[in-house]
Amino acid sequence: MPNQNTKTSIEKLINSPELEFLKSEYLGIYQELMKQFKFDDRACVEWLTKPKRPLQGKSPFEQLSIDADEVMDMLVRMRTGDFS
Repeated sequence: MPNQNTKTSIEKLINSPELEFLKSEYLGIYQELMKQFKFDDRACVEWLTKPKRPLQGKSPFEQLSIDADEVMDMLVRMRTGDFS
């Protein structure tokens, strides 16, 4: 039975509304996010929905509607190791 619960959790993450929205509206950001987190949906959703200090306490998902380029810039800085 534990495998059934795990499968349900995975299905929920794969069908995450945040990831589906990101994939349909901001494909470049979605692709970068998936590469960064090695296609781990759970890690992607967590990063996308948790507040971030560089975004003035907003989550990257919230920031998309304000300035999507800032979210992409943050992902690029993470990839290149620029945390200034």
